Amino acid sequence: MSSVSILGVEATGVGTQAVLVEDGEVVARFTEGPLNVLLDASAFDRLAKLIKESGAGAAGLGLAGLRSQREAQLLEMQLRAKTGVTTVVGDDTEVAQLGAFNGGPGIVVIAHTGSNSFGRDAAGRVARAGGFGHVIGDEGSHYWIASQALRRAMRSLDGRGPKSHALERAISEAYGADLETVMMRVTENAADPGVVARVATTVMALDADPIVAEILDEAADDLIAHVRAITARLGELPVAMYGAVFDHPRIRQRFVAATGAVDVASPPVVGAVFLASRPRTQREMGFRS
Repeated sequence: MSSVSILGVEATGVGTQAVLVEDGEVVARFTEGPLNVLLDASAFDRLAKLIKESGAGAAGLGLAGLRSQREAQLLEMQLRAKTGVTTVVGDDTEVAQLGAFNGGPGIVVIAHTGSNSFGRDAAGRVARAGGFGHVIGDEGSHYWIASQALRRAMRSLDGRGPKSHALERAISEAYGADLETVMMRVTENAADPGVVARVATTVMALDADPIVAEILDEAADDLIAHVRAITARLGELPVAMYGAVFDHPRIRQRFVAATGAVDVASPPVVGAVFLASRPRTQREMGFRS
């Protein structure tokens, strides 16, 4: 890394983390609330203020929700004009990959509320898999696990599927309502994946239940498919895993057995520092559009 002080920022819908690095050492940490600069003009101003007041000579940003390289380049120009600081913008998966391998090649699979993956080889070629959102994607995530459990609980309730009193009861207790009321609540809040994802850990604790065990195995297999999709394009690479889904032993063991994955070397916010340090010539971000 350069001896210039660098600010690394990871901004997501949950919150914002930032670190200031000088001579390879973290000298300051900052936290902010959620910053979605693509949807909220005030978030742009808050982010610019964070960059300027940090005193950094350069900044790397990993922003959730970024959709194209053109969008990233526009934000870079706007932030440089506003702050006077050389700024490199990527999305949250790009900085997760850079942090996972401390700037080196590899594939990171991310599984929190949603799921996503990003790979980079030694030549700088990149590829993505997943990341299509909870309506049509997010397989293997907390949202997906919980949504599958809700579906199977309803099948258990009305007799269309195998019976699981434990699953029905756990979901009902987690929401504090009977299952039919739970379904209405979920439907009314369909735009918010957190309403469903909140019961994932409750469901995952029932891993002795055959129905839940099957869901967890399917989740692991979906995350394994991320790796296979990327290696098909980039070749074999080391794999790292990041996110609370991998805290569950059954998913972790199945995923590691298939991919040889390890935990990330550094968190995404450190990856944002590596992003700011990378050469800008012909940078590839791997967006599909």
